[in-house]
Amino acid sequence: MQFEGVFPALITPFDENGELDEKKLRAFLRFLIPQVQGLYPCGSYGSGPLMTIEQRKRVAAIVMEEAAASIPVVLHVGTPDTATTIELARHAEQLGVAAVACLTPYYYLHGFNNVLEHFTRIVDSVSTPVFVYHNPKYTNFTAFTPEHLVRLAEVGVRGLKDSSASIGFFYDCISAVDDPDFTFLIGSQTILLPALVGGGHGCVSGLSNLFPRLVNRIFDFARRGDYRGALSLQRKANRLRTLTGQGIPVPFYHAALRFRDIDIGLPRSPHLPYSPNDVKRISGPIKEAIELEQSMSSVT
Repeated sequence: MQFEGVFPALITPFDENGELDEKKLRAFLRFLIPQVQGLYPCGSYGSGPLMTIEQRKRVAAIVMEEAAASIPVVLHVGTPDTATTIELARHAEQLGVAAVACLTPYYYLHGFNNVLEHFTRIVDSVSTPVFVYHNPKYTNFTAFTPEHLVRLAEVGVRGLKDSSASIGFFYDCISAVDDPDFTFLIGSQTILLPALVGGGHGCVSGLSNLFPRLVNRIFDFARRGDYRGALSLQRKANRLRTLTGQGIPVPFYHAALRFRDIDIGLPRSPHLPYSPNDVKRISGPIKEAIELEQSMSSVT
């Protein structure tokens, strides 16, 4: 399967008790699926590290029911320990996901030998393609190199989702892995255009939860060689990203999606919902961007 395009880092809705709101999740998926090339559930934006294992399994099952093989699903299954990650990967394989992605094991400061053994055991446990999710800011594994990626590819890892925010690192990884079938996804739409120019296949995008058509158009224009059009939209997307604040802006999307008449419920604690003042701050630029997106024809 070819993994190309924009994969929303799917936001997960919860109720006031922190339980998964299945009805709102299904409604949100029905909004997104016709507009995107794939989905990336249970990652950082999807509150994967905040959920119980059973909640993560339930989200995966609902996503697969709604996607119904129409688009590929790359499911994040990473946890701090190997056994639980394997459990989630095997469950994902039973559901028929297109690939699983795993953070390098986080919290503890691991050396690469630990990371290599972790991924070797995951790869040996499933036939589903396994991607490494590189996010040094949140995993405490800051020593990852392109040569490490080569070693992971040798034991069967089939792709990279890179959230280092370093386009130079991403380019070096593409140069290091001599395999035309290896998938390279950048971990943010903020550098989607340079990632594609350098040989990347697409991105996992938080902003495409809210503006799937706008972010998709960056990919569409770049693939057609319309770099002027792609750059114009890249700049618009990057200006919108400044609204979200620092870190992984989960509460922003719960608030912002309401401007699209989509109720995505509440973020899970310890995240807090936006205050009325925060909602007011984002309202003008969000409404303007919605008008811009609605003026675009559907992406083919």
